[in-house]
Amino acid sequence: MDKSLFRKETLARRKEIYSADTDAKIIDLFLNSDLYKKADWIMAYVSFGTEINTHDFIKKALADGKHIVVPICNIADHTITLSELINFPGDLEEGHYGILEVRKECLRIVDPKQLDLVMVPGCAFSPSGHRMGFGGGYYDRFLETISDDCVTVALVREDFIFDEIPMEEHDKSVQFMVTEKCLSGCPIQQEA
Repeated sequence: MDKSLFRKETLARRKEIYSADTDAKIIDLFLNSDLYKKADWIMAYVSFGTEINTHDFIKKALADGKHIVVPICNIADHTITLSELINFPGDLEEGHYGILEVRKECLRIVDPKQLDLVMVPGCAFSPSGHRMGFGGGYYDRFLETISDDCVTVALVREDFIFDEIPMEEHDKSVQFMVTEKCLSGCPIQQEA
């Protein structure tokens, strides 16, 4: 299975069937989960394009008193720096790839080891938690830096869970997935 072709076809399909209602159901299930309720320091991606819309989630989490941390993509080495978000969307401006990122004057650097939960974006997932990202390797590198007890979760539409996806040795999986129908995994069993 050609990974780049699979990614291209998956992203094209995502544009065709995007639904804000589906996103809202996924976010609602996540907000009502123990995963969310137990986490204090949460890394959330700021959604872009047809990703699961996280903007309302971020507002609600801040209102709930959660510490929300967002990624800043470092183009030179494909790594991620973390910054705590206090004001959404006021702390943000358009950055790399047109994605909202923290403005320099609002940087509040956070150590990845401080995180309780990481929301991991992706193009496609398998039932066992395997993930295919967007091709930059940012999250695969980043997930190497979090603590062992940090929980990883993907918000994903049911249509983008495939029996099999193209994977490489460095590709990182997630422990849990939240779809419009359920929270699954508890935790998802990782293949050896």
